[in-house]
Parts: sequence; structure tokens; C-alpha cells
Amino acid sequence: MRHTDEQFIAAWREGLCSPPAVAKLLGMTERGVYLRRKTLAEKGVVLETTMVNKQNDVRVAYSQSWSYPRERTIQVDNGHVVVFSDAHFWPGERTAANEALLTLIKRLKPVRVVANGDIFDGARVSRHDPHGWGQPPSVKEELDACLERLHEIALTAPRGTALDWNIGNHDMRFDKALAINAPQYDGVLERLADKFPEWELAWSMRVNNTLMIKHRQANGIHAVYNNTLKGGLSMVTGHLHRLAVTPWADYNGRRWGVDTGTLSDPLGPQFEYLENNATPWTSGFAVLTFKDGRLLPPELCEVLDGVAYFRGDAV
Repeated sequence: MRHTDEQFIAAWREGLCSPPAVAKLLGMTERGVYLRRKTLAEKGVVLETTMVNKQNDVRVAYSQSWSYPRERTIQVDNGHVVVFSDAHFWPGERTAANEALLTLIKRLKPVRVVANGDIFDGARVSRHDPHGWGQPPSVKEELDACLERLHEIALTAPRGTALDWNIGNHDMRFDKALAINAPQYDGVLERLADKFPEWELAWSMRVNNTLMIKHRQANGIHAVYNNTLKGGLSMVTGHLHRLAVTPWADYNGRRWGVDTGTLSDPLGPQFEYLENNATPWTSGFAVLTFKDGRLLPPELCEVLDGVAYFRGDAV
């Protein structure tokens, strides 16, 4: 059934600017909702740029010029938020950190699980030249590995757990390759977000207006310190693979910078480009605990000699 522009706009507002809600109201696919919204924008009808989900109290800042929502605004009063990053999922590889993640999700029953970037590696669509005659997995093989691992997480999480994915620089390779090589197929070929309907993709997530979770900001050995110092909030990032918590305090109180390490094996085949150089990379992830809306000191699950440890015990 073809809906008029007026009917679509009314449904957009009734659905609180939520594409899934609009799709349900109009009997459309979510992808169809995005395409129709884009068509209206081309006509000069720019719909509201804030999405509100009453059930989860989530607000999403959109912009017509951004490829993904700029920021999701979340409220967490009590419970755990598990944040992992830099999985670089590789076919056939199942790491100790990955196993520990599933175990702790079962044990802690988090209210949210955040995949904080570089879940997809994109070895075949990298800008880097091949190392030699080695054959990295195809895009499809990598994508299948991501689908399998992320679906395992979704199945392990308790019913109602929110699943979030902040885009990383490696994740961008998927859509970038399509945009560069097949721009005429915009709206026809599926983007990365279309492949993972269980997960909400965005650039960043602001929690309780005191915490920012995003894939990357500062670089260098003092990155987690600089992130929270200059960002003005506690900040959780990935990208650097170091796995660390650095506190800071000022007149605004105490806050933390967190590097979530890597869910992958730092010696895995994804990282052959390092030529076996020594790195500070560490396998693991972070657990954030909220009490009455306050972020408590962040905790790390860290892999040492192939064994994952959390709160002093092997997982």
C-alpha cells in the first residue's frame, strides 16, 4: 500500500521519529521508511532530527548529512553495561575474551551491551597493500563471522537487553567501499546497518549526561586521560587496544577514561601488518556499573596467558 506524504509524516510523528515504530504503523519495512524519509528530504521536507524511544528512554540525534546517527542519549539508573570493542571478528577464531564476554553477560545480566567499534575488520577492503601471498578472508566470510558472533551475544543476553554498536574506523570500510565503487546503487545495496537488525548503530552514545561511549578520540599513550580531561565527561573508547582505566578529578567530581582493549587475540592473523612488533595491546573488555544513576569505578575483564580474569577470579 502506497501512503501519501502527509500520511507518512503523520506516522513519523506518531511513532516518535522511530523508523521501527513508523514501519510497524504503516506496514512497511524499516529500510523502506529510511528510503521514504530520504525522498521527502530531497523534496525539501526535512523531518524531525530527534528520535525518542519511550520504553528505553533513548534519544537519537540525526542529521541529514550524517551517514549514521550522531549521538544516542541513554538513561541508565541501575545495572551493568558491558562494553567491548575491536573484535575484528575472523572466521574460525574464538578468543578467550569472547568466551569470557558470553559468560559474564550470563552472570551479570546487563541492561545494555555495547559493541564499541571495529567489530568488522574489512581486510579485503583495506586501503593497505597485501602483505604478500597470504589470503585474508573475503568480505562475505568476515561478515558471516560477525553475524555468528553478534547473534551469539544477542542470544546470550537477557530478554530486553539493549544492543548498541558504535561505528569504528574498520567498520566504515564496509560502507565506504560501496560508496566509492558503486555510488549509483545507493538505496539498493544493503549497508552494514542493514545486515545487523538486532543492533542499533550510531557514532556515539551519551549515558546519563555524564559518560560518553564512542570508538575513538585521542591517540597516544595518554589517550584515556586526555579523553576524559578534554571531553569533560567520563569517556569509554576502543581503537587503541590497550585495556586501561585512568581516573581524573576536578571541581566537577571524579570521572574515568576507559580503553576497552580488544576482544580479539593481539597475535591473531588480522594483525600481520605489525610484523610481530611488541605492542601494549591487551585482550579483554569493560564492565560499567550504575547505582542510582551514578557511574561506579569501571572494571576490566583481562586475558592473561590465555585465561580471562574478572574481579580476581578466572572466568
